[in-house]
Amino acid sequence: MGNEIQHQTTSIRDHGAQHEARCGDLLREARYLLNGEPRKAATAAFTMYGFELAMSHTLAIEWADEDLKTKAEQLADFRQRLNATAACHDAAEQRNTLKI
Repeated sequence: MGNEIQHQTTSIRDHGAQHEARCGDLLREARYLLNGEPRKAATAAFTMYGFELAMSHTLAIEWADEDLKTKAEQLADFRQRLNATAACHDAAEQRNTLKI
């Protein structure tokens, strides 16, 4: 007896914010690079025999851009869920503390 578990809710919140900041920066940089030079390669850059290749190039860039946007949204959701977890731990701690 006498041992207790204490959740460090500040650390949980900080972890979510740091994770979103680090990974979010990488995702933004990837989108920036993707929407630069690769987008400049117009379908006219491919010969008339490479129409399928030109369309595949365009579709691949669009798919990758949408995927990066989705990953950024999931990252923000992950941070929000960690904040909700920390809030639940804080509320449980307050409700389970004896008030004299």
